[in-house]
Amino acid sequence: MVQRLKHLKSMILMIIGIVCLLIGLVFLPLPPPFFGMVFIAAGIPLLAAGSKRTRRFIQFMRWRHYRHNAKVEYLVARLPSFLRKHGHRTRPDVLVRLRGKKNIHKEPANSG
Repeated sequence: MVQRLKHLKSMILMIIGIVCLLIGLVFLPLPPPFFGMVFIAAGIPLLAAGSKRTRRFIQFMRWRHYRHNAKVEYLVARLPSFLRKHGHRTRPDVLVRLRGKKNIHKEPANSG
C-alpha cells in the first residue's frame, strides 16, 4: 500500500512538472521578460522530485549548459521552500567534482 502511494505521488509530481515545463516553454517568447523561466524553474524541481533518473538527467543538462545554469539557479533561489529543496538537488556541482576526480586518476605517471 505504501509503495502504491509513493508511486502515485511520483507520477503526480512528474505530470505537474511536465505541465509547468510546457507552459514555461510556451510563455518563454512572450513579452514579459523571463515569465516563462518562472514556470520552467518550477517544473525542473517537480520533475526532479518525481524520478531519480530525471534528476540525474537534469543535473547532466545543467552541467553541460553551465552558462545557463546561473539563470536557473537565480530562479530556483526564489521558489518556495518545498520546490527549492528539489531544485538544489539538481545542482551540477556533483558532476563537476566527479569529472575532476576522474581526470586526476587518468594522469600519466612521471617517468624520469
